[in-house]
Amino acid sequence: MKTFWLHVKTCLKKYVCFGGNATRSEFWNWALFVAVGSGVLFGARGCAGPDTASNPLNWLSSIIFPILVLLGLFLLFCLLPTLAVTVRRLRDAGYRPWIVVFPLLLLTGSFHPALVVALSGMGNTPPEIPLPYCYAYLALVTAVCLLYAALLTKATKKTRK
Repeated sequence: MKTFWLHVKTCLKKYVCFGGNATRSEFWNWALFVAVGSGVLFGARGCAGPDTASNPLNWLSSIIFPILVLLGLFLLFCLLPTLAVTVRRLRDAGYRPWIVVFPLLLLTGSFHPALVVALSGMGNTPPEIPLPYCYAYLALVTAVCLLYAALLTKATKKTRK
């Protein structure tokens, strides 16, 4: 647990430091920190449920918007350290750091198809993009991100023979 917080503090200290290297444990501990932090905030939003008298957590529905704002600020705060540690990790694994652009472009481009899928059941307005294309694009983005994660688990240059 001590090394977990040490790696998180290292990523925060190197907030926009794209030079140097990052170990596997540093990268994955930072990824775990971001995932747990956003999961807790997103989970707090999901606990609220409907605002009815029979719901014991109905008081939470009044703070959903501030929780979502806090989640957005947390993810925005974590964006640059995540990019920096990813670039450092790619360099440490022996890859060129500019390949971080591919998943970023795919994830940025997946916003609209994900929105179409999320809003497909609401109202009677047909989606601008056919749903099968949205599902195919989101599957492609998932596959590329998983492949990218596999690249980041490669051993460091120093320990390879």
